Amino acid sequence: MKIARVQAYHLTNIPITPPPFRKLPNVEQAIMVEIETDDGLVGWAMGGYAHPIIVNFINRYVQPVLIGEDPVLIERINYKLWKQFIFAHRDLGRSLVSGLAMIDIALWDIKGKACGRSVHHLIGGAFDKIPVYITHGAAYGGAPVYSVEELAAESKHLVALGNTHLKNTVGRQTVPDPDDDYIRMKAMRDAVGPNVKIAMDGNARMTAIQAIRLCEMCRDLDIAFFEEPLLDNDPRLMLELKAKTSIPMAIAENAKYSIRDQLIAGAVDIVQPNVNNDGGYTAGIRIAGMAKAFNKPISHGNGAGPHNVALQAGLMNGTLVEYHFHKWMAYNAIFEEVPQPVDGFLHVSTRPGTGLWPKDGLIKEFNTPV
Repeated sequence: MKIARVQAYHLTNIPITPPPFRKLPNVEQAIMVEIETDDGLVGWAMGGYAHPIIVNFINRYVQPVLIGEDPVLIERINYKLWKQFIFAHRDLGRSLVSGLAMIDIALWDIKGKACGRSVHHLIGGAFDKIPVYITHGAAYGGAPVYSVEELAAESKHLVALGNTHLKNTVGRQTVPDPDDDYIRMKAMRDAVGPNVKIAMDGNARMTAIQAIRLCEMCRDLDIAFFEEPLLDNDPRLMLELKAKTSIPMAIAENAKYSIRDQLIAGAVDIVQPNVNNDGGYTAGIRIAGMAKAFNKPISHGNGAGPHNVALQAGLMNGTLVEYHFHKWMAYNAIFEEVPQPVDGFLHVSTRPGTGLWPKDGLIKEFNTPV
């Protein structure tokens, strides 16, 4: 079995379901990668960054490297790509790393189909279902977009649907405002009651002083975790913040410093690999292994949850998947079957590969040539 064809697509203006009580966002864009073998197996992946430069990168530069390779030898292919594109060009941006992540995901999709097993099982199959948290409409555009009343109403609505864990962004004002963020987080807590978990995400925007003040004010709100609170997620400042709060600190991929740096410094409680942005399932497994060596759980942040379910449920230190509302709606619009939250959990697909197969005609309808 050899790789016979590699093609990336830029999909635009895909209609999606907007957040509750809102009309926008109602469209989304995505990058899709298709890898086909000479015996007809097809692997698919959807990217974390929808930048058209990724399409050109894959179709013009990556595709010739992959043709003729055995798709099951993922480590060999990753080493070949690393030598040619990462080691030789260390200034590549995150969007191009995301492009290589899609190659890895599509190869795992092929490997699962060739073996007749789900990627979740190939990774380890630790759990059949995994808890999920909802990052809902209040995150899009941050505080200027949603009123406190709208945030509370949407939170109550999502809990009524059976969701047990919500997350909202903080620090999204023009100048981060801890006092305003506390009012919003308290409105969420008051709306959903004491038995629903709530978390907050700083999107790596706040200073240590701002984050410390917000944590002090939120002491009575039982915050489940605080994701990426600080600019660059500086380990030294993360330690300063951790020393002044009991709220667990989570760090995803939006960091100037590596997860290795964070773990060695003791600056992180929850490690958040994202297979769509960090190098695919292969990189996600390695990140999870580092976290396990430090007795840290992994979780998932920054959207692309349907691809990350397999990693979180596959490994014993996997804990939680993010249901980033408008990004999940894009998956719903693009793929035939996508897992959905049921009573706070996502049940993992047991279909061969990732279990994600594009709807008929979708690529033809929404592809925008680059």
